[in-house]
Amino acid sequence: MQEIYGIVPPMVTPFKEDDTIDEGAFREEVNYLIETACIHGIAVTGSTGEGHTLTDDEVYTLTKWAIEEAKGRIPIITGIITDSTKTAIERGKAVADLGPVALQVTPVHYLFRPDDDAMVRHFDALCEGTSLPVMI
Repeated sequence: MQEIYGIVPPMVTPFKEDDTIDEGAFREEVNYLIETACIHGIAVTGSTGEGHTLTDDEVYTLTKWAIEEAKGRIPIITGIITDSTKTAIERGKAVADLGPVALQVTPVHYLFRPDDDAMVRHFDALCEGTSLPVMI
């Protein structure tokens, strides 16, 4: 597994005018960051990448494209933003075989105001339910 250290920026997710993801622009962005930005990793599908609006398939696809373009040059981290522990685990399992080094998981949305015990249970379930390290 690649080590996570240094500068690991979150990527934006480029969209076309019809609200579909712009694959070409995304792949170009991955390569641009790797080749010119002196980074040590990339985080995709997080809050900067519109992670809260992405479907399960889009999270999977963006992770796949990032890993394909990175070609092992830097580690890729997949962001998971959802208010459902079950959905977070499903997304984590779905991307695990693609090879991200970790999941960057956003706490459950503040709207639901979970208490500390609920948050701990949420992250414990993610750690138990997926094979990848979890970053909060």
